[in-house]
Amino acid sequence: MNRKLVLLNVALLGLAGALVWMLRANWSGAQAKERAVLARKVEPKKILPPPPLPPVKPVTPAEYLDVAGKMLFTKDRNPTVVVEAPPVKPEPPMPALPRYYGQMAIGEPVALLSVGAGAQRGYRAGDTIGDFTLVSFDRDNIEFAWSGKSVRRKVEDLRPKDEAPAAASQRSAAAAAAPAAAAANVPNTTSSVGSLSGRVTALGGGSTASGKTEDSGGDSTFGPLQPDGSHACAPSDTSPSGTVHSGFIKTVTSTIVGILCNWEKLK
Repeated sequence: MNRKLVLLNVALLGLAGALVWMLRANWSGAQAKERAVLARKVEPKKILPPPPLPPVKPVTPAEYLDVAGKMLFTKDRNPTVVVEAPPVKPEPPMPALPRYYGQMAIGEPVALLSVGAGAQRGYRAGDTIGDFTLVSFDRDNIEFAWSGKSVRRKVEDLRPKDEAPAAASQRSAAAAAAPAAAAANVPNTTSSVGSLSGRVTALGGGSTASGKTEDSGGDSTFGPLQPDGSHACAPSDTSPSGTVHSGFIKTVTSTIVGILCNWEKLK
C-alpha cells in the first residue's frame, strides 16, 4: 500500500515539474517576442509639403460699389434710379364689323357690305367702310384693317341674321318688281339724264324744267344716307327705276347676288 502511494507521489511530482517547465518556456517566449517588438525601428512616413497659397488678387475699386451703395450712413442707399413707365392706355373696343351680303367677280371683285343700319354697297380692296379698311376677300374669308391690326373673319359669320321677316319679304317683293319696272321705264340705262327727263316719273320736291331739284333733307321717301351722298331705297318704296324726287334719281341694278337700289343725285 505504501509502495503505491510512493509511486503516485512520484507521478504527481513529475507532472508538476512538467507544468512548471511549460510555464517557464511560454514566459520566456513571450519575453523574447516583446523584446523583439520593442527593439524594432519604425520608419517615419514622409510628410508632403502643403500646397502653395494662391496669390493675393489686387484690389479694384469696382468691388466696393456694393458697399458704397448699401452704406448705412447715407440717406439713399440705392443708387439705382427706378423710372416708372407711364400707364398704358386701354385699347378702345373694336366696333361692330360690317355686314356681308355677297360679292361680284365681274371685272374687279366687289364685296357687298353695309355698316350698321345702312344700305349695302359694293366695296373694293382698299376702300374704307366705317372705321375699317377692306384689305382682301375671297369666297370663304374676308380681311379688314382696324387700328393697324388685321381682322380676319369668315364671310358666313358676317351675314345679317337679325332681319325682320316682314322687311325681308317686302324687300324681296320690291326686288322682284324692280327689273320689270326698270325695263318698262328705262329702256336705255346708259343715256344721259337729259334724255331721261321725258321718261321719268317725278314725285315732287320742286323739280325744275331740266329735271334737277334741290335736296329736301330728311325726306321719308329716301332710305339711309350713304357715304357717297346717295340714299338707299326704303323698303316701302315701290316707285320704278328712273323716278326723280328732290334732286335725286332712283336707279335699280340687277346683279348676280340680288337687286341694288339707290337714290343718286342728279348731275
